[in-house]
Amino acid sequence: MKWIVRVWALLMLGLTMGVAVAAENRTLPASKPGVKAEIVASVEGQLAAFREGQMEKAYAYASTVLQMQTPFRRFVQLVRQGYPEIWSNVRVEFGLVRDDGRRATATARVFAQDGSSAPYDYVLVKEDDFWRIVGVVRHEAKGETRV
Repeated sequence: MKWIVRVWALLMLGLTMGVAVAAENRTLPASKPGVKAEIVASVEGQLAAFREGQMEKAYAYASTVLQMQTPFRRFVQLVRQGYPEIWSNVRVEFGLVRDDGRRATATARVFAQDGSSAPYDYVLVKEDDFWRIVGVVRHEAKGETRV
């Protein structure tokens, strides 16, 4: 019964993040090249840490709020179980990056070791002059179904 409550809570969190990302994407302007490079570097840095098995380093890219809500062990478990392409990523391709100087969103397609890929929306905040990841939402491509 306890796991049902956890799964439900994670689904609700994902839905909330999805709505937030959709709202952000409509209101934030496209990032200027220099800011875009900083945002992309944060996401790429976390993905590289996962590739290298450096979970503490990957966790360091998470925002303070995310770290307060999700202890390290839970963070690792969530990524391993809920974000398979991120967990076993080999590369990433970025789409539109938007920001307002404090908040940002970045669309990305993350490719896994097994050849699969998935589209993700990253939500970031600027903390101490560094872009940190607040959340990630996986999207299903048209015609794709997840079982």
